[in-house]
Amino acid sequence: MAATPPTPRDRSRASAKTSSAVPVETFEGPRRRLLALGLVLFVSFGHFIASSVYYSMGGTVPTNPRQQAARLLAALIAEAGSLALLWYVLSGQGRTWKNIGWNLEWMDLLRAGGLVLGSVVGGYVMWYLVQVAYYSYFGHYLTPNSTGGLLWFDISGLSVAFVCLNPFFEELIVRGYLMSEILDLGGKGVWAILISIAVQMSYHLYQGFANGIMLTAGFAVFSIYFWRTRRIAPVVLAHLFMDAYAMVRRSF
Repeated sequence: MAATPPTPRDRSRASAKTSSAVPVETFEGPRRRLLALGLVLFVSFGHFIASSVYYSMGGTVPTNPRQQAARLLAALIAEAGSLALLWYVLSGQGRTWKNIGWNLEWMDLLRAGGLVLGSVVGGYVMWYLVQVAYYSYFGHYLTPNSTGGLLWFDISGLSVAFVCLNPFFEELIVRGYLMSEILDLGGKGVWAILISIAVQMSYHLYQGFANGIMLTAGFAVFSIYFWRTRRIAPVVLAHLFMDAYAMVRRSF
């Protein structure tokens, strides 16, 4: 008796059984998590690093109000897209924002104030020590780079939106996500802190060595706090307070 040929339904069932036996790639393995981390960092900061290098080498800054507005709009789109990519990666790993430290509490307002104070004091202490050492060796003090053209914006809907979004973009990715991945995958705290500071400094190169000293001290305070507490909300709020103050101060 001749064998009955398989029907399309039989072939579909056989294919399903075969495919179910093949392990499916996910974002969850260590190697895949490192690849996802690299992708998020590249998409988020690659163009900002290139721009920072350009301006640090004497690149011109657009001063036309429409050009400034276009810069802000482009930055907003890039930062929102980067946060959307981070959400996608985290959801693919079965994680949420809480897994990288976001858990807002009322006391975070006070903690953020303490971080602002620690960042400012640490920056000035570092500045003083470096200036003393620099003067003793070269016979003159460091002169900070002028960043007015790069950082100055009129207060507008776009600039307010940027000041509100930027702290979430920077701190959730370069501090909460990056440091969490390093620590969760077995890296030491000191490496998580140093790598986070290095990445954040890479797109602030345009501010020059002198301004970078104070920035590095502030980044170190934020990174050490996150390493000790694994909470990112106070850091985001502290960054928001400092950016908002800088915008208002430059506008008046």
